[in-house]
Amino acid sequence: MRKRFVAIALLVAVLLSMIACGSSRTQVTSESVEKKDDSIRIWAWDDTFNAKAAKLAAENYRKKHPQAPHIEVTTKEREEILSDVKLLLSSQVYDQLPDVIMIEDYDVQDVLQNYEEEFVALDDRVDYDKYVDYKRKLVEHDGKSYGIPFDCGTAALFYRLDILEQAGFSEADMQNLTWSRYMEIGQQVYQKTGIPMLTLDPTDLPLVRIIMQSCGRWYVGEDGVTADIRDNKALRQALEIYTKLLKKNLGMSVNGWNEFISAFQNGEVASVISGGWVLSSIKENQAQSGLWRVTRIPLVENNKDAVPASNVGGSAWYILKNSAHADVAADFTTEMFAEDAEFMNTLVEQIGIMPSLKDLSVLESYRNTDAFFGGQSVTRLLNGFASVVPTVNYGSKTYEIEDILESEFQNELSNGNMDSCLKRVQMKAEAVARE
Repeated sequence: MRKRFVAIALLVAVLLSMIACGSSRTQVTSESVEKKDDSIRIWAWDDTFNAKAAKLAAENYRKKHPQAPHIEVTTKEREEILSDVKLLLSSQVYDQLPDVIMIEDYDVQDVLQNYEEEFVALDDRVDYDKYVDYKRKLVEHDGKSYGIPFDCGTAALFYRLDILEQAGFSEADMQNLTWSRYMEIGQQVYQKTGIPMLTLDPTDLPLVRIIMQSCGRWYVGEDGVTADIRDNKALRQALEIYTKLLKKNLGMSVNGWNEFISAFQNGEVASVISGGWVLSSIKENQAQSGLWRVTRIPLVENNKDAVPASNVGGSAWYILKNSAHADVAADFTTEMFAEDAEFMNTLVEQIGIMPSLKDLSVLESYRNTDAFFGGQSVTRLLNGFASVVPTVNYGSKTYEIEDILESEFQNELSNGNMDSCLKRVQMKAEAVARE
């Protein structure tokens, strides 16, 4: 009873906060706000990508099904979606639940382990054989599939050709890079232009994840449970590369998503190493059209398992079973995001999504060229990168273990003892993995 009382008290606080802060969140409705209680409600993050995709889906679905409920899209941060939904589910306050939420691939196993019965299984609605294996497996739990894979999160190196050319480099120089060569180029770019090569955020380590997965390893072993830190060669190499980028002044320090985005939109860095989902944010600054190019990520040297391909982020759509419009929401979500190839073409063109499909040639936009990227066929290129991304088991504790790593890594930068750092992380990660 005490736990339930505390949960309800926390819920009241959160709901009051929602009301107080409601005006600061972006809401897109197919009709007026007063029809909110009759609406299919969707929570997603990123106005230029996920939330925009949901808005476009709502508009298209309502055209095809004018008698369907109204559809409301609310933009929240990833962490906020998780915390709000978990609190509502724990307190069984179902009338405040959204119908559809987006969950990042790193988070989904933790959510399904704790709330599996709260989500709609979609095995009889979705053809999962058409999705790339590593995305299809992420939405499974206990033999059932719950999510509709959305974007792949295929990692790539996006770079400003005009800045590279000022330092004497061409497109040819940016092909088939190793990390050593990337840093050599970065040093010359900084010396000649004063522009660092990329952003680095000490509070977030997506670059470490990219490098680690490119070598087929993760923070946990293949079972998704056993902490794999101390003897993880790929992780050690990723941290060593990160350290070199810092010490060679090749990275611009940023704190959080907004600073990360503004850095490349304002021309403060020469390249971005991230998932394909960053395309929509890169293209927000149309003044830079024609200046950008895309290529494979650098290859980790001295690692026989390394490939110049990886993944970062990525997400899927999930329907909450006890929401107000679960059945209709499932119809809407599966039709728009799992069945409608024409709509997927629209998303490729309008937000630059890298779909999770095995065969993208079924999409008309697959070979389209993009003037923003100098006429490159960006979707086709990213699809080629995705085909060789190593499959790893993210487990359910990615961010918990990474929080430990971030703290210990900061100490390592000062003390210079990587072995000691990884031993401490291993010990703490083992405790987290057992929870």
